[in-house]
Amino acid sequence: MAKGSESGPTPREQWDDVVAEACDKARSGSEAGTRVSRWGEVSKRVWFGPETTRPAGGMYLAQVARPQVPMGFLGSLDTVAGLGAVEGLRTLGVPARLAWPATIVDGTGRFLGAARCTGGYGEGGVFAVASMAVNMGEGECPVPQDGPDPLTPVSVVDLVGPGGAPAAADAADTVQSAVRTALDCWERGIAAGQGNAGPLGPVLGDWFDEMPLMGCGVRVLLPDGRVAAEGTLVGIDGWGRVTVRTDDGRDLEFSSGQVFLRPR
Repeated sequence: MAKGSESGPTPREQWDDVVAEACDKARSGSEAGTRVSRWGEVSKRVWFGPETTRPAGGMYLAQVARPQVPMGFLGSLDTVAGLGAVEGLRTLGVPARLAWPATIVDGTGRFLGAARCTGGYGEGGVFAVASMAVNMGEGECPVPQDGPDPLTPVSVVDLVGPGGAPAAADAADTVQSAVRTALDCWERGIAAGQGNAGPLGPVLGDWFDEMPLMGCGVRVLLPDGRVAAEGTLVGIDGWGRVTVRTDDGRDLEFSSGQVFLRPR
């Protein structure tokens, strides 16, 4: 994980600052969809032609949400936002996928970014803030990872090449818009009764079909790095709990607040 210099905040502090600003806006009554976005860019001037820019470092995004869903469902908003972020990145040509519970990876399971959510109460009532962080610059992977045994990191420019990289502002707008669409669709699904089996009901089928590591060997790690179980990832329920089938045939269930999954 990259560290900040003495003159600037660390990547985690940058992400925290974006989330805090969005929370302040929400407490002041800002409507759903209000955005906060920060990113880095570098410029390059060629001998013949205009100055060009490309994304650098990390891209940190947050937006206010006010979903009309049961309070107990708000804890799943990071997964829903992560699915939206993945869809937005795919629109930009980035081969993104969402690993459990809200980790953005590429097609080979390398760490591209993450989503998280928080919430509170203010002038406009209950709110949530969905936030995303994405590695952008070539060879630059500052977005912090949670849990032991970090995944190999990768960036957007590493995946699509400097010539295929979107302008940072365009990437931010595309991802934020896709997240808003995902949250709206999720809310409509809950209203239509698709959350009867849990808050992830509206998105569970599609996510199961494409989830990295589903049907593959995994290690279940505790926060201190100890191995809690090893086996095959065989299922996930509407509350986001995964099922791992051990080599001796036992089915063990885990929640995202308890453990981390890593390839076996």
